[in-house]
Amino acid sequence: MYEDFYSTPFGKFALKEEARYVAGIIKGKALSVGCGTGIIEKEIERIRNADIICIEKDDEMLEMARKRIMAIKGDATWLPFSNERFDSIFFITSLEFIENYKKAIEEVEKEIKKNGVIVVMMLNTESKYFKEKVAKGGYISRNLKIRQIKKIEKEMKKYFETQHEYFLCMNMKKRCKK
Repeated sequence: MYEDFYSTPFGKFALKEEARYVAGIIKGKALSVGCGTGIIEKEIERIRNADIICIEKDDEMLEMARKRIMAIKGDATWLPFSNERFDSIFFITSLEFIENYKKAIEEVEKEIKKNGVIVVMMLNTESKYFKEKVAKGGYISRNLKIRQIKKIEKEMKKYFETQHEYFLCMNMKKRCKK
């Protein structure tokens, strides 16, 4: 199951670090696209009194998310909001699971306010951790749509000024050096 990861020592570490990282970047009214079960968004709200609306396509994950956070059913390729509504929009390990990522990026461009912040956290498809998870099968193998993250980065650059960084090492004792 998706949430089993967060019960592992590394999953607990990743949840805390990713939530802290995103909470430190987002501002104002925020949208989480592909919130899954809402576990990270709930942690972000705990860290910072954030105003987050979450959108999720999968009914089972949405049901779990609604127990934690404000979540609505929706598709990243057609966001049901008025243009320029959000100060921040974030994807936490979700954009690479969206088949039509180009359309999702176009939708985000419509919904972000001028000078808004977009955070996209993706799996490092070149990492040993990722390669081991894919080889084992499971959620990532079954659901990952885009294995070439560079394609997503290239598409993002068409619409936004971007900055690339490796955020989280696969070592729970330290974060990656920038």
